[in-house]
Amino acid sequence: MNANVAKFEKFEWLMQGLSLRSPNFEPFVRGTGERTLSYEDRLGAIASMSTPLAKSVTALIVFEHKSKQDYDDVRQHLAKVFIEQAVRDKKREPERIAMYHLAGLIARMVLDFVLDPDLEENYTAKGRLAYAGISRHQMNVDSYRKTWKGYESLMIQTIETAILEAETTIEQYRKNTYKNMHA
Repeated sequence: MNANVAKFEKFEWLMQGLSLRSPNFEPFVRGTGERTLSYEDRLGAIASMSTPLAKSVTALIVFEHKSKQDYDDVRQHLAKVFIEQAVRDKKREPERIAMYHLAGLIARMVLDFVLDPDLEENYTAKGRLAYAGISRHQMNVDSYRKTWKGYESLMIQTIETAILEAETTIEQYRKNTYKNMHA
């Protein structure tokens, strides 16, 4: 089983039939007059999410990472989390790379790795910096590991929280939708 499928299992219901031309395979009882779920019903789950981060993460998962705007929104949100916490911790600017640039590169890496768990398995700490686009002359692995790795973990925690919020909302929306259909 693909790691993405296992990790994003709760999003499967939302992914079913999300286009105007998608066939509807939802069960229904003949003669009851009940309509089946349409893509509008499923998109309502995204609309019911309380945070823009959860909505954007859901769109990235459901639409297979194709939404550039949602990708940029999540990446910028993660970079902001990185910078705000580093400022609170009174971390000084790295010598050879601007903190905002470091935060943006690490946010992109974190987002890519969360969306594709198979990808993360292939990278050591040194490879992670290379994947992020941070060269050796900008920052060495020890410096990153000792000073900045915690902020990467904070970004991972932030996105995992958004995924959990989305899963909870999807599950509740799905239950309420079916309950309303059968009431």
